[in-house]
Amino acid sequence: MQRLVNQHSSYTTMLCELIKSLLKSFQIKYHIVECRTKTAESLIEKISRKNIKSVTKEVTDISGIRIILYYQDDVDKVSKLINDNFLIDKRNSINKAELYDSNQFGYLSIHHIVQLNNNRKNLPEWKIFASLKAEIQIRTVLQHSWASISHELSYKKDYEIPQQLERRLYRLAGLFELADEQFLDIRNKHDNLDSAIKKLNKTDKAKELDINTLTLKHALEKTGSIFQKIITKAYEIGFVKYDESDEPEYGEKHYYYSEIILLTKILGYQSISELESGLEKNFQLIEKVFMAAVKKHNDWGAGTTFLTLIASLTLLNREELGIFGNRSGWHNDNFDLIVNAIIENIQ
Repeated sequence: MQRLVNQHSSYTTMLCELIKSLLKSFQIKYHIVECRTKTAESLIEKISRKNIKSVTKEVTDISGIRIILYYQDDVDKVSKLINDNFLIDKRNSINKAELYDSNQFGYLSIHHIVQLNNNRKNLPEWKIFASLKAEIQIRTVLQHSWASISHELSYKKDYEIPQQLERRLYRLAGLFELADEQFLDIRNKHDNLDSAIKKLNKTDKAKELDINTLTLKHALEKTGSIFQKIITKAYEIGFVKYDESDEPEYGEKHYYYSEIILLTKILGYQSISELESGLEKNFQLIEKVFMAAVKKHNDWGAGTTFLTLIASLTLLNREELGIFGNRSGWHNDNFDLIVNAIIENIQ
């Protein structure tokens, strides 16, 4: 039994990395990919409880992968991706949503029982796993939340839920399902707004747009803008170019956008044009601060958003720098270095 578990453990690891690679290749964003292999003890207990005669034929979830996604439409995309890249045991696979009538709510998730397809199982590194099956679950973050809380209450099957709690739990399932639809609608509207701002950014009207993450992103990308001028000067002075393109969506880049927005609120700026105008007027001070920073930290790697934040800090006076420092999440030696450089050069 342990030998089988050990084989599945290696299979699970390779399968997990393959799934992540496929998701990345098809540019599908995911919250998390969870991977687990049943222990020998757990497998023995299941065999005993279900009176299983053939482990290899009847136990299909020794290797388990769970893909947790942000949006409902991504569930369909990933399901298709799994169908295209694996052999599906349709008899043992299930879409939980298809179990409910239109007036019913409950646990939603897609469970695929898979094997390697013919193309992959003939590859040398996969041959030893050719006969193994695995369960791949696909669900949204909200579906996962509902299922996790239900399981934490020890309700793993519908019939285990006490009758007096059943209605409340399923009402919540309905709310979560509605929330999934609303988040998808908001995502679509966000994408439409992003596209509209991108088109508008090619005209002078873009300067009068409110300051937010979307408008900042497109302003920083605009050729010939003060932002591009600042970035070019920073790298000329000696900052080491840092590529932000491989960062996760909510990595440092997003954090610096947030800090720039905080800064503009302290200044009372309403539009991109106000920020651009302030930076144009402060260009010489920005150069001096960049030079002071590089002099003390000569291998400083920085991306466009971080350099824009440094430049924008020069717009604050002493009092406003103190307010920003108290409200910002950026507190380290680099922050102190920049603030001191600004204060020294505005005296």
